[in-house]
Amino acid sequence: MKKISIILSGLILSAGIANADMLSFSAGVGIEQQKISGYVKNGNTINYFNKKSAETDGNPNTGNLGLKDKNNPYFWVKLIHPIPILPNIKFQYTKYYSTGHSNYIAGNIKIFNDVTIPTALTDANTKMDINSYDITAFYEFNPIFADIEVGAGADIWRGKTQIYDNTTKTEVVNQSFTVVLPYIYGRIETMKLFGFSFLGSAKWAKAGDNHHYDYLAAVKYTIDVPGPVNPFIKVGYRYKEAYGVSGDNTTKLQYKGAFAEIGAKF
Repeated sequence: MKKISIILSGLILSAGIANADMLSFSAGVGIEQQKISGYVKNGNTINYFNKKSAETDGNPNTGNLGLKDKNNPYFWVKLIHPIPILPNIKFQYTKYYSTGHSNYIAGNIKIFNDVTIPTALTDANTKMDINSYDITAFYEFNPIFADIEVGAGADIWRGKTQIYDNTTKTEVVNQSFTVVLPYIYGRIETMKLFGFSFLGSAKWAKAGDNHHYDYLAAVKYTIDVPGPVNPFIKVGYRYKEAYGVSGDNTTKLQYKGAFAEIGAKF
């Protein structure tokens, strides 16, 4: 009898691991802090995204774009289906938008090897606007203690950089760029306790000198209401970094900060 109980327990656990939700749709919308940092570099010349001290350090090869930290919106939708061979799908849109002012920008430098800053500037307004379209294909596993997702995807950045020279009253830079950030993906969410659960996710890729990291940790509270809809609120912290090298040009762009979100699972 004891052996039979052990076998049955193993079968139940295996079934729990192998089977995901039969069919579910979930979505969320939120606001996240985006504390911007990093730099663009060409040889010995470097411009920081947000480092005011670089404008006044006396080095003509060191400048700053002067972009400020912002709070920007995002939303996501996720479909989990019962077909075991086909992966589930999640799509997320995130806005990365920042403006600023700089008293010194070094010239002859590129951002993601697409946007050229041709000359040094001593009084400029700056803007960088990125639309992120993030698509993840994943498989879901449901052991007793957690929900686990494993897969891969790509974050496609469609952006534009603008720099206006206040001295000459001309727009020096108005260029668009596209960056594709592939990754492998993992996520875990603990079982609920009094409505609360904890979750973490990672998107990671590295190829040669190039890499992409996207880490998230959060606390989620699911509201117990009658019916098929399970609303929730979520707060957490996110860190994202894109690093690319092309010849002598290097771009390192980082965003980090807290976020707050509301959503529901159907």
